[in-house]
Amino acid sequence: MSRPVVLFVTSYVSPFMTELTAAVNALGEIELHAVYVETTQFANHGAHWDTAPDRPDTHRRTEDTSVETYLRKLFAAHRPRVVICGYGRGVTYETAFSLCRASGATFGVFAEQPMRDGCFKHLARTAYYAALWRRMPPAFVLAVGDRAVQFYRRLLREPEAAVFFPYYQDLRPVLAIPDRPLREKLHFLFSGRLVAQHSIRELATAFEKLAQTHAGRFHWCISGTGPEERWIRQAMARSAVLARAVSFDREFATWNDRLRPFATSDILVLPSLHAGWGLVIPEALGSGMPVITTRGVEAARYYVEAGVNGLLVEPRPTDIYRALAFCLDRPQVVAAMQAQARASVARGDVRVGAKRLTGLLARWL
Repeated sequence: MSRPVVLFVTSYVSPFMTELTAAVNALGEIELHAVYVETTQFANHGAHWDTAPDRPDTHRRTEDTSVETYLRKLFAAHRPRVVICGYGRGVTYETAFSLCRASGATFGVFAEQPMRDGCFKHLARTAYYAALWRRMPPAFVLAVGDRAVQFYRRLLREPEAAVFFPYYQDLRPVLAIPDRPLREKLHFLFSGRLVAQHSIRELATAFEKLAQTHAGRFHWCISGTGPEERWIRQAMARSAVLARAVSFDREFATWNDRLRPFATSDILVLPSLHAGWGLVIPEALGSGMPVITTRGVEAARYYVEAGVNGLLVEPRPTDIYRALAFCLDRPQVVAAMQAQARASVARGDVRVGAKRLTGLLARWL
C-alpha cells in the first residue's frame, strides 16, 4: 500500500528541512516531500547550505517556472493529502491553499511570528493576516516558538490548532565534537549573518569595552558575513587589543564545515533582536558550549535555561558586556554550565521532530 503524501512547501533550500524530510521518510509511515520555492538560493547563505541536490524527496523551482505552474505540477504528480506551507501570506500561500481546496487536501502553515520591526508594520501585517486567513483559513499552524503560538491562535477559528513546533535538526555531528577543557583565555563565538537583527553594532561595542577591561583574556571568533561587519571593523580599528583578539572563520565547502569554529570555542554569543530559527543555539549547546543570548531567539529559547546552560541578556551593549565579563570572572560558573549544555538539546534532535510531525499529521491522513 502506498503511503500518504505530504508536501512541505517552503522558501530556500534548508538543511533543517532536508534533514527533517529524510527522518520522516525513514519512519516509513508517510511520504514527505520538501518543496523549495525561492530561486535566489544563496542570496543570504553560502553554497554549503545546499544539502538537497538530486534527492527524490526534495524539489526546487527553477527561474523559468512560475510559482503557480511549479506547484500545480507537484500536486498533479504527488496528489498530497496534506500540504504544509512555510508562508503565512503571499502568492505561494494563496496558490497552495487554492490547490488544496480544489483537490480536497488539508492545508496547514509552518511559520515564525512576524518580525516586530516597528509597531505600525506589525499592526499592518497582523491586519493583513487576519483578512487573508478569514478567506483562506489554514486547518492548523505549526508555530515556531511560544510567541508564534500566541500570535497565530488569535487568528484561528480553532485557537488550539496552533501548536508549538520548533526547528529540529540532526544533532549527531555537534554531539560528536569532543569536550574541551575550560581555558584561562575564553574563546567566544558569534555564528550567523552579520545583520542588524543580531545586534552586531551592540556586540562590537561590548567586545571593545571587554578589550579595555579584560585585555589578553579572551578570543572572539566570528563565523559569518554581512553588511554589519563594518561595526566590528571600526571597533578593531579603534582598539588594537580587540583587533588582536578577533579572528574570522567563515569559508565552508560543506554543511558540516560550519561546525569547525564550534569545536574550538567555549561560549556562543548571539544577542539577537529576532531570530526565528536560532539553529546555532542548539548546535552550540550540543557541542558543549553555554550560550549568551536573548529572549528574541524565539524557538531556540526553548533550549536555554538561564544560569543553567547559558545567560539571557537584553540586546544592549552594557548587558552584553556584563555577561561577557561575568564569564571571564566566574570560570567555575562557566564550567558548571558547560556540564549541562549537551543534555539540554536532546529534545531538539530531528528524529524526535520526525516522530512528532508524523503524530500531529495523523488526524488528516
